[in-house]
Amino acid sequence: MDIKRMLAMCKLANPQEPKQITILGAGIAGLVAAYELERLGHRVDIMEGSPRIGGRVWTHHFGDSPESPYGELGAMRIPSEHKHVLHYIQEMGLSDKLCKFVTVFEEQNALINMQGKVFRMKDAPQIFPQQYPKIFADPRYSQKTKLFAAWFKTIVDTISPGDLRHSLECDLSLKLMDELERLDLEPYFDDDGETIDLHSFIKANPSLRARCSKALDMFLSDILVETSHDLLQLDGGIDQLIYRLAAALKNPVQCNQKVVGLDVHADYVEVSFFKEGELRTRSCDYVLCTIPFSIVRQMDLSGFDNDKLAAFHNTVYCPATKVLFHCTQPFWEQAEIKGGASFSDDGIRQIYYPSVKNNTTDGSTLLASYTIGDDADKLGMMSDSDRYIYVKKAVSKLHPEIDKPGMLLDTATIAWGNYKWSAGGCSIPWGGDITSESNHHIHYLEAARPQKTLFFAGEHCSRFPAWLQGAVESSVEAVYDIVAHQPVKEFTTPTPLVATAKVNFPRLPSIK
Repeated sequence: MDIKRMLAMCKLANPQEPKQITILGAGIAGLVAAYELERLGHRVDIMEGSPRIGGRVWTHHFGDSPESPYGELGAMRIPSEHKHVLHYIQEMGLSDKLCKFVTVFEEQNALINMQGKVFRMKDAPQIFPQQYPKIFADPRYSQKTKLFAAWFKTIVDTISPGDLRHSLECDLSLKLMDELERLDLEPYFDDDGETIDLHSFIKANPSLRARCSKALDMFLSDILVETSHDLLQLDGGIDQLIYRLAAALKNPVQCNQKVVGLDVHADYVEVSFFKEGELRTRSCDYVLCTIPFSIVRQMDLSGFDNDKLAAFHNTVYCPATKVLFHCTQPFWEQAEIKGGASFSDDGIRQIYYPSVKNNTTDGSTLLASYTIGDDADKLGMMSDSDRYIYVKKAVSKLHPEIDKPGMLLDTATIAWGNYKWSAGGCSIPWGGDITSESNHHIHYLEAARPQKTLFFAGEHCSRFPAWLQGAVESSVEAVYDIVAHQPVKEFTTPTPLVATAKVNFPRLPSIK
């Protein structure tokens, strides 16, 4: 639904009497909800467990100056069709900061390291026969079919986790090559006759997706978004949106308040949390929980129905690991690389180059490694220092300049799978027992379903898992549900924060 229409519906449903809402989590979902609820006249406070706001939006700045180089440890791109996010960028006066994000496979001078051989992306069609002998040696298929399959495999290998790479390998051997051979592929090759337009092909030939494994079929949607030519970014960092939303609130976010228990009653929710090392409880009229379910399922929970508890435990999270290198100079520009991403099968997967003017006298930032799934787990198990050494060695195979004395000034990294406050990079629809898009639809609706006066929002409660769009859309939908909710009885002012003895709720086992 259009964001303006959704907000208009919230206004129409809004009661005259203000409500008191406690929001758990100061990521973009929590901040958007607080912003809209306050605009509707309600009293809002936000409790954040970590020392920082933003959740999985995390821009790392190498320096204190506004001109200092920066890199995104979290969300880094905005599809142009994600109108909910763009609405708040405009609302917060940041539209002039929007600019193109050059993504993977857009920069033809970018590099590929495949099985120890390094070559430019534009030279890939000549290299593929050596790299994929199994594909090109099969006499049953035309050269176009083989080249298309090689590109398809390279795109999936670059972006997807290991289990999906294996799925494609099996699919190509068993059925996909036959499907490609029977189709007219000519219209989907670019003018050079050697590179493909996967977007047009998938749109025109849904039968190919039907022949993929269910998990790969669902992941193809993400692949198409990540390789779109219409991705945007915020020059200066996505955290600008976070800080402007927070600055627009009447009440400041309360950080360092770790929620450890939720007890749902007929007309209130009791929140147990630690503050300054002391366990406290708070009775709240309304609660909006935007905390990832990977963390919620570790809490002491009471008053939930079985279906909701199952949603907590069955939501699958994918690990993601990023490593940033602050370099003395943008050495990649000497190779005429002006953005986009290189690919390495040497455990670091995607290497992103800044596509905004991130080059100053203070140096420039390289996203030296962006991995998900098994690759992210492997890097995530390393210490930070070992991770830097491993990534630097892998990057040097594509860019020996990184080894020059003084080239590497500083580093930053995050392994979201191990991060205390999220235990995952994002929720995923192509993992666990979810085997179709219709099942994912049912799952996210169940994830978003409230428990009396406890409501839920976040990317895990949306049609757009892993994207800011999902977090924002689910947040506005939760705002509507909260303002439209009819209380069971007249509410009183929530009890003040008091220290209590520890409450021993029955603990559910955590899922890893």
